Amino acid sequence: MADLSPPLTRGVLPDSARRPGVHVTRYAAADDVTDLVRHVWVPRWALPPGERVRQEILQYPGGNVAVLADEAAFYGVDAGLGTRELTGTGWAVGVLLRPAAAFLILRRPLNEIADATVTDLPGEFATLCARVRAHMSRPTPEETSAARHLQEWVRQVCGPVDDEGILANAIVDTVDPPDDPVPGGHRFEVHTVRELADAVGISERHLQRVCRIRIGLTPKWLLQRRRLQEAADQLSGGQEEHVELAALAIELGYGDQAHFTRDFTRVVGRPPGRFRADVADSDKT
Repeated sequence: MADLSPPLTRGVLPDSARRPGVHVTRYAAADDVTDLVRHVWVPRWALPPGERVRQEILQYPGGNVAVLADEAAFYGVDAGLGTRELTGTGWAVGVLLRPAAAFLILRRPLNEIADATVTDLPGEFATLCARVRAHMSRPTPEETSAARHLQEWVRQVCGPVDDEGILANAIVDTVDPPDDPVPGGHRFEVHTVRELADAVGISERHLQRVCRIRIGLTPKWLLQRRRLQEAADQLSGGQEEHVELAALAIELGYGDQAHFTRDFTRVVGRPPGRFRADVADSDKT
């Protein structure tokens, strides 16, 4: 599998990701699951006793299935700011699902699940977990073998992607193309729900329905999440050292800087200027 690291996925806020003792590798999805899996992620960490690392994540739509040494589940999308805390020594092998996949795995409308954690998964999930743990517990962890088993499980459980799943993928791809090689490299072509509906050739009502059932989130959320991920990347120096907030707000499709600042602060928990300063401080440590 192709190694996509670096960079870290745009969703992990940089000031919470750049920590000694924490390493994340991303692998491209296997050719036969590209309509179901966006990429594979394998974090490993080894922290001193008593140290904790809290990672903050602007999550992608689709959810994740992950296997750890002591747990395994489908993890739904946190509509706000997702968090995870790392301690001690550990690892995980996970797949970031594309929108078509979660419904096919869970067989339930995603709006009924929201950010839930689902451990009762189909398709001999316990057997899969045992195989992944066996590969990862060896003296030299076999990441690619573990990732291959996890992707094969996704393929077998989901089966062929249905027409509505294809549409759900197209909706998210229009907002955030999965083949964008450089975070921040994509310029926004859709800014409103109407423009998104037109881009995929359906009505706004149809768009709302597909997003509700297959993604569990609204079209407005998709657009805002992409903007905030892009903003966090640019403010962290991913594109420019000193981006002007007013210019960034316009580029992201906001009417003014105040609207952008309110959105960013509400989700990330701090205003853009403070976030940029925090990232700069984390780079010095």
